[in-house]
Amino acid sequence: MTTTPDGVITIDDMHLGRPEVIATYLLTGTEPTLVDPGPDSTLSTLEAGLAAQGLALTDIRNILLTHIHLDHAGATGSILARNPHVKIYVHNVGAQHIIDPSRLIKSATQLYGSLMETLWGNTIPVPSESIITLDGGEMLDLGGRTVHVFDAPGHAKHHLIYLDQQSGGAFIGDNGGVRLPNLPFVRPATPPPDIDLEAWDGTLLMLDELMPDWVMLTHFGAYNDVDFHISQYRERLAQWGEFVRQTLESGNPEAEQLAAFEAMVAAEAANLSEPQRQALINQTGSLELSWRGLVRYWRKRAEAA
Repeated sequence: MTTTPDGVITIDDMHLGRPEVIATYLLTGTEPTLVDPGPDSTLSTLEAGLAAQGLALTDIRNILLTHIHLDHAGATGSILARNPHVKIYVHNVGAQHIIDPSRLIKSATQLYGSLMETLWGNTIPVPSESIITLDGGEMLDLGGRTVHVFDAPGHAKHHLIYLDQQSGGAFIGDNGGVRLPNLPFVRPATPPPDIDLEAWDGTLLMLDELMPDWVMLTHFGAYNDVDFHISQYRERLAQWGEFVRQTLESGNPEAEQLAAFEAMVAAEAANLSEPQRQALINQTGSLELSWRGLVRYWRKRAEAA
């Protein structure tokens, strides 16, 4: 029985020195490829992980971005500065924001404030000539390694899923939430600004139909209990969305709504240890961010009605 995906190495980027927060995946072969290189702040750790495999940044030929959020893609420009031969694959909708990351940085600064540099480092532009844009439906040939691309909105409108034919692994970024290795517990991550629960459910149904052998999470790791993971995630994401919708309709003050949401999430994790609960928070960021993302979704829905 296979215990790791064939031809895939998981590199722990050790975000803020913490294990199992951000994973970068290395697809081995004649064209070494990274999936989600992580933020600039963890680039030295990524380099060390590559060195352990006998590789350097200059050996990388392709970078596949599931989406452009800084914890997934922030190091891309820094890698290009060191290795201008790398090809960057990214959703067509997100490409403009890595070519000119000013709006991306401004949006993230609204969430993280003075912690920006500590969390994400220095995000620099990606040269447009290095970018290959994707819409979903493409089949990539990475040195004889075939990767299928799927449009996958939900966590973000510019989100992609990559299905690697060799390993059977589906690299799903944040569309399958967060999870700790060896823990059968899946938690959503729903920060602003692009959460779309209706589109997300469609993405999860598509993922289920693809029947991958593995789901590969950026936060964190590879899991082969695919049916369990997808079904639990769909259920919990729907529960979170409905809870926030109902508390919004209550008309209670925002502070009370947020407190109720945090209590609900705490109850879900009541059987976990305190270190496990804290590790999940390290992966998702504050629960307030997830609450605000869902609030924004429902308010946009109401405005559009």
